[in-house]
Amino acid sequence: MFGIPLSGLNACQKYLDVTSNNISNANSYGFKKSRAEFADIYSSNVFTSTKTATGMGVLTSTVAQQFSQGSLTGDTGNNLDMAIEGNGFFVLAPSANATNAQATESRTYTRNGAFEINADGYVVTSSGDYLQFYDINDQDEATNLTVSATHALQIPSTTGAPKASSKLSIGVNLPANAKAKTITEFDPTDSTTYNAATSQTIHDSLGGAHTLTYYFIKNDKLAPDGDGYTTWNVIAMVDGTEDSNLVDLYDADKGAITTDKARFTVANGSSPLNGKTIHGATLVFNTSGQVQDAKCIPEKGNFYLANAAGSYKTDTGHTLVNAMGGGVDDSQGVSVTMASTQYGSSSFNVSVTPTDDGYSTGLLTNISVNDDGVMLATYSNGRQVHLAKVAMANFINPQGLTKIGDTQWQESIDSGEPMAIQANVGVAGAIKGANLEQSNVDLTASLVDLIIAQRTYQANCQALQTQNTMMDAIMSVR
Repeated sequence: MFGIPLSGLNACQKYLDVTSNNISNANSYGFKKSRAEFADIYSSNVFTSTKTATGMGVLTSTVAQQFSQGSLTGDTGNNLDMAIEGNGFFVLAPSANATNAQATESRTYTRNGAFEINADGYVVTSSGDYLQFYDINDQDEATNLTVSATHALQIPSTTGAPKASSKLSIGVNLPANAKAKTITEFDPTDSTTYNAATSQTIHDSLGGAHTLTYYFIKNDKLAPDGDGYTTWNVIAMVDGTEDSNLVDLYDADKGAITTDKARFTVANGSSPLNGKTIHGATLVFNTSGQVQDAKCIPEKGNFYLANAAGSYKTDTGHTLVNAMGGGVDDSQGVSVTMASTQYGSSSFNVSVTPTDDGYSTGLLTNISVNDDGVMLATYSNGRQVHLAKVAMANFINPQGLTKIGDTQWQESIDSGEPMAIQANVGVAGAIKGANLEQSNVDLTASLVDLIIAQRTYQANCQALQTQNTMMDAIMSVR
């Protein structure tokens, strides 16, 4: 007799507990609300009339997790904060098992993207669990897309060993209306002896940075190779204007330094290069403003800085290693791709941003993550390194995941095995850096649920009281 209202009271208590838990976690990042689901208790057998059966009360059939998307906080100011906008979970490894890649049982899953760097440089949660990553190729794609192959990531505080420059590129437009200069009067300290100059940074084998300067002189002596053709000389110097800072330009076609047409001797008493022979490069432009011919510039766009040993060897004193000051690898070879044009611009301009594949050792200055989950490290030497990709997983039945606390879940038989996914690919959500996913709890709806639970509890208590009154009446019969 008392069983039905008692089952109702138990169900109301469960409803209240679930709602209270939702409300208490309304500010927990990545939290997913739960919903208490109930079913009636109905018992019958072959001798029971279903027409008159009343049922036996209510029971809690399940507390179902609701994995709807929570809103994002917006910029938190912490680049290691991450939010998944869409489907998927971050993959974690317990703090005691940071780099284990044996089995997925050692992994847990979360939507809470509040990460930080620990004392050892690893990306971890506030409780010390390690965020997992995929190794990536040059296209930022995971090289092994399995959960068991994920690993913790230690952010390198430096870029490691320096890299000597080997490939440079730059683009210039030389003004067609420039006044020709006397090439033998060249003086790097006197801008009236050349038409234009521009510089870019290069690095030696020890990571030292040097300034490579190109000087451009419109030649007034060399005969044009065709009607309307014009000729320009290119001279290279590193870190200064002394004789030792000159660098011969290497002619790869001939396997030697530049030919007579690109070689001249300075005859200017006021120039620090007076009496010095310079091996430069010569560019011949046609009437369309394109390079028609080039000495020391095979394929009309490349030249090489001469060195004392190696591929671009020269026995002159004007080598790259001497220009850099010595003490570095004397076989360092540097190729320069120069996209040269001669258009009617009234002024010289750099048309292609200079690039340099070398770098010095740099210190870590910033960490960020893009929408594809790629962790980017920026260093003080200007390099940005793509370290790894944040690992993500999804499940056929997320509601079957087992809660383990700290806004984390584990796989179960009901959830199925984790499926490794990449952020922003297919049905996988994008990762928003410097954002956090808020709880998906609707406080207004939860407060209404509290009222419903209270009213239902009161109604069941009233039913219980009524049953008790009826029992008292029966017991009072004499």
